[in-house]
Amino acid sequence: MLTIARLQELGVNTKDGLSRCLGNEKFYFRMIGMGLKNDAFEKLDKALADGNFDEAFEHSHALKGVVGNLALTPIYNPLSEMTEMLRSKKDADYVTIYKPIKEMRDKLVAEL
Repeated sequence: MLTIARLQELGVNTKDGLSRCLGNEKFYFRMIGMGLKNDAFEKLDKALADGNFDEAFEHSHALKGVVGNLALTPIYNPLSEMTEMLRSKKDADYVTIYKPIKEMRDKLVAEL
C-alpha cells in the first residue's frame, strides 16, 4: 500500500503535493491514483513507439502538468526533460528515455 513515507522514500515531494490538496491525504492519494492511471501514459507510449513525436509532445506536456501538480518528482523531472526535448524536436531515442518514467509510474500504480 502506498503511504506518505513510501512516496518520500521514492523521492516524491509530498509536502508540496499535499499542500496542493489542502493537506488532505485521502484526497491526495485519490488524485495520485487518477493521475497515474491517466490514459495519456499509454497514448504517449504508443506515439513514441510509432515515431509520432508531435503527438508524443502533446501527451508528454499534458502529463507533465498532471504529475507536476501532484509533486511526483521521480516522474516529473525526467518527463519534463523529455517534454522539452520533444518540444525542440531533438533527435533522440525517446522509447529508451521513456522507459524509466514508465517503470516508475508502473511501480507507483502497483503500490496504490
